[in-house]
Amino acid sequence: MFGKFFDTSATEAFVRQVVDDLQKSIPPGRVDEKSGQIDKRRSQLDALIRRRADTLVSAARLNVYQKAKLSPMLQEALATAGYPVTFSEPFAYDVMKLVAVASTEVR
Repeated sequence: MFGKFFDTSATEAFVRQVVDDLQKSIPPGRVDEKSGQIDKRRSQLDALIRRRADTLVSAARLNVYQKAKLSPMLQEALATAGYPVTFSEPFAYDVMKLVAVASTEVR
């Protein structure tokens, strides 16, 4: 009855994609760098995450449990990948905002 409610496979796949994209664009050691190349990568990464968020919410309508699991899952994956907490918490919050905006635009 509640099987799909607690199914976070789409959320987990989204988190893996975001972390993979982030590692390719901005490795953990270069998070605090300020340069034109890093700024360009950040803007490209932002556009990519927006597209992924749109794809996520259009493919699977996320319920409150799945949305609530997104940020902690992303923070944990970023910590495992070696990103500092000072980066991972605001980044996860920003990704959550993108997903929330995308889910309201789909309705």
